[in-house]
Amino acid sequence: MMKRYDWIVFDSTGTLMEPCPSAASVYHELGQRYGDLQSADEVKQRLKAAISQHFFGDGTDAPTDENRELARWRSIVADTLPGVRESEFETLFHELWHRFATAENWRLFDDALPVLDRLKASGYQLGLASNFDLRLATITEQLEIFGHFDQMLISSQVGWSKPSRHFYGSATRQLQMEKQRDRILMIGDTLAGDVIAAKEAGWDARHLVRDHETALIELTKDL
Repeated sequence: MMKRYDWIVFDSTGTLMEPCPSAASVYHELGQRYGDLQSADEVKQRLKAAISQHFFGDGTDAPTDENRELARWRSIVADTLPGVRESEFETLFHELWHRFATAENWRLFDDALPVLDRLKASGYQLGLASNFDLRLATITEQLEIFGHFDQMLISSQVGWSKPSRHFYGSATRQLQMEKQRDRILMIGDTLAGDVIAAKEAGWDARHLVRDHETALIELTKDL
């Protein structure tokens, strides 16, 4: 039977993997060390708001690259930890940047590898589409999933970030699917960036809600 899709493309963070320990807890730990005295809950809320603003705010359609991603995350850290001593901000920022640069501080969700293995064995072409930078290649290689992907669509390399229409336009061309957009399936946990924007670009999409341990297995069991 002919498959409905040629490509299945996954988001990374929140879909296949997550920071471990959580990003908010690491921010809080280092913030305390460098003079920011917010509570853990306050840091968590400020981080969530900063990520939303800098990825989904007015700059949604702005181009990006490695340097712009570095600047974006510098702004996110500054907004999240405003109490850090000014003289030590750059030290804090680079410690945070490198903390999340290796698999040591990330973990795969338990259902991620079984799904990737099954879909790959079934003959699908797999992609990874993520708002990230070149650290993601290192992380996925160390997590031993890099080889599962036929295309890495990393925002700093694509030149745009999700949910920009430019991201999906460039990704479609990279996948060589301009005439068969509906044969690409996007799977991710962020409704605006992974589902709504993908469908607006002509892709199909499924929203992953990680409310139980086998959520990804169940979302993809018909594939």
